[in-house]
Amino acid sequence: MIALVPAFPLLGAVLLGLLNRRASRVVAGGIASAMVGLSAVVSFATFFRLLGEHPAEGAVPHVAQKLWTWFEAGPVVAEMAFRVDPLAATMMCVITGVGFLIHAYSIGYMDDKADADSAWRFFAYLNLFVFAMLLLVMGDNFLVMFVGWEGVGLCSYLLIGFWFENADYAKAGKKAFVVNRVGDFSFVLGLFLLFWSLGDKATLNFAELEQVIRQHPELVGGVGGGIVTAVCLLFFGGATGKSAQIPLYVWLPDAMAGPTPVSALIHAATMVTSGIYMLCRLNFLYVLAPAALAAVATIGALTAFLAATIAVTQNDIKKVLAYSTVSQLGFMFLGVGVGSFVGGFFHVVTHAFFKALMFLGSGSIIHALHHEQDMRKMGGLAKYMKLTFFTFACGYVAIIGVPGTSGFFSKDEILWLTFITPAFESLPLGTVMPKVLWAIATATALLTAFYMSRLMFMTFAGTYRGGHHDHGHGHDAHGHDGHGHGHKPHESSMIIVAPLAVLALLSLVGGALNLPHWAAEHGFLHHFLGPVFHHSEEMIAFPTDNPLEFPLMGITLLGVVASVALAYRLYVQQPELPAQIAAKMKALYEGSLNKWYVDEIYERAVIGPILHASRQVLWAVVDAQVIDGAVNGVAAVARKAGEAHGKLGSGKLQAYALSIAAGAALLVTAYALG
Repeated sequence: MIALVPAFPLLGAVLLGLLNRRASRVVAGGIASAMVGLSAVVSFATFFRLLGEHPAEGAVPHVAQKLWTWFEAGPVVAEMAFRVDPLAATMMCVITGVGFLIHAYSIGYMDDKADADSAWRFFAYLNLFVFAMLLLVMGDNFLVMFVGWEGVGLCSYLLIGFWFENADYAKAGKKAFVVNRVGDFSFVLGLFLLFWSLGDKATLNFAELEQVIRQHPELVGGVGGGIVTAVCLLFFGGATGKSAQIPLYVWLPDAMAGPTPVSALIHAATMVTSGIYMLCRLNFLYVLAPAALAAVATIGALTAFLAATIAVTQNDIKKVLAYSTVSQLGFMFLGVGVGSFVGGFFHVVTHAFFKALMFLGSGSIIHALHHEQDMRKMGGLAKYMKLTFFTFACGYVAIIGVPGTSGFFSKDEILWLTFITPAFESLPLGTVMPKVLWAIATATALLTAFYMSRLMFMTFAGTYRGGHHDHGHGHDAHGHDGHGHGHKPHESSMIIVAPLAVLALLSLVGGALNLPHWAAEHGFLHHFLGPVFHHSEEMIAFPTDNPLEFPLMGITLLGVVASVALAYRLYVQQPELPAQIAAKMKALYEGSLNKWYVDEIYERAVIGPILHASRQVLWAVVDAQVIDGAVNGVAAVARKAGEAHGKLGSGKLQAYALSIAAGAALLVTAYALG
């Protein structure tokens, strides 16, 4: 039945496309939600089926289904087939479970008259997005994965630019699409290089590929080989596009242009985690390439820190959460890069809970404040929106890592394993690198506690700053008048709040999925995913016990408490201080506020020169002179030939008789000479 998991949302997208404008917001939302709900039912049934299996040592429990043979090319057979093992099953449950809550929430959120006619299109895109993500996760070979990989890129373009009447929003969708194509090119190059290196043992099937690599590591150069390192770096290049890492992270903050449920779906449960999933799926390759793992960990740590330094000064509530997502994705890559595939993937799961909650919570706030997103015009909302405040607070304590919450367990596991990882021992500076990465990640955790506390205090504490005096200013994409309309903020409807409550509960207790060794003998997720990563864990053997685990945890907790206290002082007790500090540290403040001018640097160093070369060389020279010149040249030759032939066809009988006689004479002469 696993083929039904992606089939349901695909059916929903097709139905909504056929119904078109005849489907009201509630009908369209109901169909879309029901289809994802059915997918969730089958996903969880598959999950529990695998949970009940006890395979032989070294075997991976799985459910497989072949639909048809896609094509055959020599020894390579590409099949349209699905293979669900514990890794894929867990991801399917996250995608469909959180996706269902986001779909249901959207029914209440997309209630503006301006969106009424396009609600069917919005929900069709959402269903198509879920279908593409499920295809990516469930595919049993690279080609099925790549169809899903490209599908989520297409759907992100459609959803980010959903309000395409606004030129900036349409541009944001285009930016996401183009940046992802850069990463996708790297992915394809990695696939070509891997396929070429395997020779007559080449296969696109993941399970077969793992067997080949395990039995013949010399085909890719063995441990530390140049080919496997290059392949892994190229695949990681693809992951930096989808999962928003340096240097291709710039599209994700602009993805805020889409409706808030889109932000939650892209940033929490689906597209941005696809890069992490791909690296986990190819764990058997990455353990052979310590240099590639070091690159993954380093880029992850630097991305986490860079995004956190930008988030501390942003005033748009969704922009803060967007850079928070980039930062948390960096944590996930750090976990995978140090060889803790389960640890990195565990953070994918917990992040899906609390980040979906926080995006949907911000949507509840924006919805209640008539599309106001500037935190400087909020404040005191805890009094007006008690349910939203309580649920949002659950996500807040999870992301800053309050002990007992989901984020605490997943984040601290990554920090501890980063400090003690043996993955880089064969590299130069391999013993120093883990400590440096731990320091960067810990600094990021403290910044996270600060900027999320800033968001909480600016939004929910103090007094409401967006009153009647702002009436008449500010409009969103649809012309909605912002800044409160002079009305008091109000709690959102239950169809918006109910998904928040479910995600709040998961944010608090989700850590139970993988309790650390000091709290449980075997973490559930570690045990469940164990068969998938068994060989990789043997190659990167972490110490089973380390006396520094609790001291490191204590350092992080003390830093988090200090960060929260600092934010409380700056934004609750003495709210005039931030402006004074910004004035004294103007260069740093302006740099952070303007996102360290990365977009401007790209514009001048990359985009501008490419556009200039395209216009001045490719268009003016190659296209206009070479290509057009060749076409025009052929036309000119044909025209001249026609003119010459026209002169021969004068219409005079004497000229024709002379031509015939001359031709006959030539033939006779040629025959005589022959």
